[in-house]
Amino acid sequence: MPLLPIDLAGLRHYLTLPFGLAGLALAIIGCTGHRRGQPMAVVGVMLSVPVLILGAYLTVNIIAR
Repeated sequence: MPLLPIDLAGLRHYLTLPFGLAGLALAIIGCTGHRRGQPMAVVGVMLSVPVLILGAYLTVNIIAR
């Protein structure tokens, strides 16, 4: 995201939440059933949870200012 040619100064803190939620939803969908990519879906859950925690932390810090 930092290499995009647009100014994300006021929006950067809020971008983690929609991407984290979408990643978590897709990973949970990938974990259900008998599919070949299930280990990758578990890794997706493991990566999406810290992103959501970081997004919540950043959002709380912006609101608390």
